[in-house]
Amino acid sequence: MSAAADNVTIRPASAGDIPALARVWHDAWHSSHAAIDPDVAARRPIEFFNERIGTALPNCAVAVVDDEVVGFASWQGDSIGQVFVMPAFHGHGIAALVIGAAEDALRDEGFGRITLFCRTGNDRARAFYEKQGWEVVGDVPHDLGHMEGRKPVTVWRLEKTLDQVSR
Repeated sequence: MSAAADNVTIRPASAGDIPALARVWHDAWHSSHAAIDPDVAARRPIEFFNERIGTALPNCAVAVVDDEVVGFASWQGDSIGQVFVMPAFHGHGIAALVIGAAEDALRDEGFGRITLFCRTGNDRARAFYEKQGWEVVGDVPHDLGHMEGRKPVTVWRLEKTLDQVSR
């Protein structure tokens, strides 16, 4: 792991994290998705993410480096919904830590097989997930929200069988 991953703290999210989580989600989403969905990116300002991130708090693992929130993963039911890391911290092992925390939480909740969805065309994210043991099982329709509504898109459905033992 890199120095950043060596100095990272993973903890549950709190209401005080909302502005920082919204910034991480906004910056990381735009960094990885704006070229895939430029029309949606134009309609996803920071306010879009700030209004939505609060719903993730009960099931959200946060990565902190030097008192700065730099990444997070959230989950609901048997599915991981978001995994985002500030672009400056890409490649530092932080995404693996937050997704690992989400997987551990889902395992602790009794799930043996879990899902996540990744926007088709986001090849970097897909390669990361596959490196983490996720398997693409198909393409499925989805709709991507923005400030003015929703856009139909296609996403990869990924699944992973969890080991019975936590990491």
